[in-house]
Amino acid sequence: MRHGYHMGMGFYGSYILIFILIVFSILIFLLLKNKSSPNPFIIRLIDVLKVKYASGIITADEYIERKSIIEDIKYSNAYTPLLIERYADCRISTREFLNIKNEIENGNIDKLSCEKLAKGELSYDEFKAHYKK
Repeated sequence: MRHGYHMGMGFYGSYILIFILIVFSILIFLLLKNKSSPNPFIIRLIDVLKVKYASGIITADEYIERKSIIEDIKYSNAYTPLLIERYADCRISTREFLNIKNEIENGNIDKLSCEKLAKGELSYDEFKAHYKK
């Protein structure tokens, strides 16, 4: 019997353990650092939705649908936030919201029409009747 000679990692075992702990802590730090903070605009819109739901203006299903759309929406147009505000305030339906959003972000219409659609000065049906001939 060798009485335990050459067993384990010897002196270097603690260095390997320390190295693994450092790598693990760096990975955790990077994962937590890259976690995005919530957008205050989205939080405000969800608060508006909560008030509408609490007062009984919208049902639970509508609340869940609108909340998920607002949280997941990505936009690259300056008029889309105006449209999202109208949607959160329950002034337009989900179908109309998605139709208008597609038209605004498509880029095939002029800026004045985009603004009118986003603000609600021009309904989607009026837009289709006049601009989609």
